[in-house]
Amino acid sequence: MNMKSRVFFYLQLIFVLLLLSGCRSDSASIELCGLNYTSKHIEDFSVNGYSGASIYANGGGGSFVCCVLLPRQWNKDLRVTVRWNYDEKNPGAPRERIVAVPKYSEADIGFLAVHFYSDDTVKVLVTTKTNQFPGYPYPRPGE
Repeated sequence: MNMKSRVFFYLQLIFVLLLLSGCRSDSASIELCGLNYTSKHIEDFSVNGYSGASIYANGGGGSFVCCVLLPRQWNKDLRVTVRWNYDEKNPGAPRERIVAVPKYSEADIGFLAVHFYSDDTVKVLVTTKTNQFPGYPYPRPGE
C-alpha cells in the first residue's frame, strides 16, 4: 500500500469509527403514559414540553404517546416539568409541577408514566410495567 492509499484508508477508518460512536445516544426517546387518579378530566398534559394525551377522570394507563427524551443514565438531580389542564369546559390556569424522577436503570427504560393525584401532586416513573403489575409503586388510591 502506498502512502496515499494508507492515509485514505485511515481517514475512512476514522470516519466509520466516528459514525459508530454516534449510534448510541446518551438520551432515550420514550413514550408517555398518563394515569389520572382524580375525578376531573385532564384535557392535555406535557412533560418537558412533549405533549401527552387527554385522560378521562379516574382513567388512563392504556394510551401511549411518543415521546419524551430522558437520559439513559439516571442521576440524582433529574427532574421533569409536568404541565396539565383540566376539562376544557371549565378552563383554569394550567398547572405545573417540577417532579423528581425516581431512580431507574437502563433495563427499566420503557415509558414514562405520569400519575396525577387529586391534591395536584404529580409523580413520574420510568418503567416497563403498567399500573396493573403486582407491586407497582404508584397504585390507584384505595387499591
